[in-house]
Amino acid sequence: MAGIKAIDSAVLTIVDNTIMLNFAQGILLVESTYGHIEHNLISQNYKANLAFGGAASADTVVIRNVIREGRAEGIFIIESGFAWIIRNEIIDNADGLILFDATPLISGNSIEHNQRSGITCSGCSYPKIEKNKIFGNAQSGINFRDQSKALAEGNKIYRNYYQFSARSFTKQDSRIMQESNEIDGDVEVCSNCTIF
Repeated sequence: MAGIKAIDSAVLTIVDNTIMLNFAQGILLVESTYGHIEHNLISQNYKANLAFGGAASADTVVIRNVIREGRAEGIFIIESGFAWIIRNEIIDNADGLILFDATPLISGNSIEHNQRSGITCSGCSYPKIEKNKIFGNAQSGINFRDQSKALAEGNKIYRNYYQFSARSFTKQDSRIMQESNEIDGDVEVCSNCTIF
């Protein structure tokens, strides 16, 4: 079971808690629910530390949390409307954030030392990713899959295996990504990658 689960159009405020060691998600906001999640320690849950989404889901705010050591994603967002992921520490999860058909604002976070990617954008995700420190992730700092792209500006991306990797970027997309962010290290861009 999830540590906290919201259903049936619930609106939750979750502030100043420790949410850990649950056999499912730490926090699960099911379709049509949303929440304000602030200043919590969300750690060591067996599924995503925090998961939310669904076609009728929007306006979730995730701010100033420590989200760490999850066996799956730190944050998993699927088919969600706009959400704010701001000033969190997202550390040592299997993946930092995974987005599928989602468009959140990801700003001012420290996304570090995750076992795969810092941020994975998949499906048709189009997030705004700004002013984050993304470093020490074992694969990509930011991984763009499928048809996903992002407005990414002012990020410091370094000490990842690839600073960013993209499957469907044009040369211009890659150039804009590199010019708009402080990137130190290799990038991997191709039109038909087989490493994914």
